[in-house]
Amino acid sequence: MIIDAHTHIFPDDQAKVFLKNTAEMFNVKTYGLATENDLISQMDENQISYSVIHMVAPFPSGVKNTNTWLINLNQDRFIKFGTVHPEFKDFKDEIKRLKDNNICGIKFQPDIQRFKPDDKNLTYPVYEELDKAGMKVMFHIGGEPFSGPKDRSKPHMIRNIALDFPDLKIIGAHLAGLNVWEETYDKLAGLKNIYMESSLSYKFINPAMAEKIIRKHGTDKIFFGSDYPFGSIKESVNAAKLVSFITDDERKNILGKNAEKFYLK
Repeated sequence: MIIDAHTHIFPDDQAKVFLKNTAEMFNVKTYGLATENDLISQMDENQISYSVIHMVAPFPSGVKNTNTWLINLNQDRFIKFGTVHPEFKDFKDEIKRLKDNNICGIKFQPDIQRFKPDDKNLTYPVYEELDKAGMKVMFHIGGEPFSGPKDRSKPHMIRNIALDFPDLKIIGAHLAGLNVWEETYDKLAGLKNIYMESSLSYKFINPAMAEKIIRKHGTDKIFFGSDYPFGSIKESVNAAKLVSFITDDERKNILGKNAEKFYLK
């Protein structure tokens, strides 16, 4: 079993515009149409059993409609993460609505949503509600695709949240720090409530640095991810299969068994 822990799709009539705008914003390539059918097709082609899809509302005004579309998406091979903007006033009711509709967690993208994740006054009430609801949280962490002064989500910020909410299960995208690997190793690797998914790291990280992070953190808390459509599922699967410093059993765990236990059991 392979589970892709990091993908994005959009409504069919909006996907082309969303894809174009996001690719231009971060100057990245795209690898698909960002629609439900295209993702399923690529999953079949690459033997992916399940994909975790992540929705992000850039502004508070988009939260409810985005989540309503997600709730109504009828696809049993998708594990769903909804969206809450920290400035969305009715976040308590929205978190309850998501929970009641079997949404697994929330994805935060601080660069797109324009907030600092460890801003206690703004974000901590939201994390408290997610913690009470038993929902998981995914953070983008690091650069886009390279680190810069405007990056709003850094490993030390996520560390603050992990320590202040020790029961909150946090997934760090891009091996928990795209192109800020040293800080990831120092601040996040080894924390008990932090999990990491691997998307885009295959392209940019030095293998020795990847091995340091993964060994310190533990292979049982690493998930495979592609970041489709901003990463290639095929290239990501092939890269994961070629990682030389893990055993065959560890590779099977990272490709699917860890995520199956975390998301499905």
